[in-house]
Amino acid sequence: MTVPRQSGGEPAAPAAPEAGGPPAAIDEVGPFHDRTIPAPTFGAGIGFRTRLTFALIAAAVIPLAVFGLLLVLAERLPDPVATLPRLLLLFVALVALIAVLVAYLLAADLTAPLRAIAAAVDRVSAGDLSTPINVGGDDELSRLAESHNRLAGALERRNRELVRILAAIEHASPRDGVEFLVGRASEDARVAFGMIDAVILLTDPGMIAEEESVPGEPRPIRAELRAGEERLGLIIGHLPATRAWEPADQNLLELFGAEIGVAIRNAQLFQRVGAQNAQLLELDAAKDDFLRGVSHNLQTPLTSIRAFAEQLGEERDDRRLSIITEQAERLSRMVRQLLTVTRLESGALRPQAEVIGLAPRVRRAWEALATSDVPFSIDDKSGGWLAVADADQLDQVLWALLDNAVKYGQRKPISVEIAVDEPRNRLNLTIIDHGPGISEQDRPRLFERFARGSGANAEDGSGLGLYVSRELCRAMNGDLIVEPHRPAAGAVFTVALPGEAPLES
Repeated sequence: MTVPRQSGGEPAAPAAPEAGGPPAAIDEVGPFHDRTIPAPTFGAGIGFRTRLTFALIAAAVIPLAVFGLLLVLAERLPDPVATLPRLLLLFVALVALIAVLVAYLLAADLTAPLRAIAAAVDRVSAGDLSTPINVGGDDELSRLAESHNRLAGALERRNRELVRILAAIEHASPRDGVEFLVGRASEDARVAFGMIDAVILLTDPGMIAEEESVPGEPRPIRAELRAGEERLGLIIGHLPATRAWEPADQNLLELFGAEIGVAIRNAQLFQRVGAQNAQLLELDAAKDDFLRGVSHNLQTPLTSIRAFAEQLGEERDDRRLSIITEQAERLSRMVRQLLTVTRLESGALRPQAEVIGLAPRVRRAWEALATSDVPFSIDDKSGGWLAVADADQLDQVLWALLDNAVKYGQRKPISVEIAVDEPRNRLNLTIIDHGPGISEQDRPRLFERFARGSGANAEDGSGLGLYVSRELCRAMNGDLIVEPHRPAAGAVFTVALPGEAPLES
């Protein structure tokens, strides 16, 4: 609870009570505003010090007065001398009883305000700030009660401010945007701290001069918006001239400024990341369009080069023509990979499933590589099982895997194993290159786009072979996996495809 202030910052005296009524409760921003619980009043306007003086006088005079009255009555007895000792004993007992009763009543009356203050302190400690204490007079006890009411009211007001601050922070989301957060935070600050107005400025706080406080005019307050050590701006506003502003209030405002500063910084970063993501998506779409256009434009000249080289090769025996044909075929397959990537990402790829024997397709793909100096073997354990796949896409997968085996296997023997997984109705085609194998640092990114291994030949190729191969296998309801490291086996890849069992005779 706070009290009005006079010029110079000193608390003003509370309003005087009406004649015959209790003192007015101190209420500014309403520590006990609109309370339905009546405030207990002690002393009916008589100060505790005055009441204590009257009590002490009464405690001394009343027993003596009673004792004197009893003596006067005793003189009227027929034989006062004979009965006086017994009467004195009786009088002493009665006076002592009356003194105890008077002391008890006076003590109960005098300690009632103290008990009320102690009970109020206990209630405040338990979080109940609902009932103020009104003690009459202008002595130390009444000022103690007034101080308690003021502290309880200030605590209640700050509790309300803290609840509103927490609610404002809880609903601050970086997705709302900076402008929305600034507008809502200004209104939250105005309501939470009882300001006349509140504005948030996103500027250097050092460039905004502090407004001078003029007695009788709305009081200016301010706090910085901070995100860590970074100063983002200011909260500035005005309080009613009668409103007190204590260090604890300023601390709460600075806490609010720090939390809102973090929320605004998060919103700025969110907007920046969103803009960067949108730019990356645009660049990615532009790159895909470029690759699609380049791929289509390369296919026609490559087809012509390969056709004329084959025609010239039939007319004369020239090794250079065969090299041109092989490299044109190799470049054509790389262009097909680029085309496949664009079709995969656009969702235009539609496999045409047919029943295929794997071993003949593997031999054909190996012959297309024209690497007769590398030993090659096939262990076909399919037992008449056939694969259900798209022939053209399967050829592309086999060529990419065998080409990788030759490139990264250091031209060591390459073996292919074809096995049946009957419980799952699948055929597994495993290619082993017996080379140095795949390093642990390459395994996590093996199937990423444009990812190449760290071997000596890593710069050769587009880095799309394994990515395209796995996506093609999955499009055919299969998969491509890299097997765990096998001693002396090099890199081991397995193509899993749906299988069809042979017909029983």
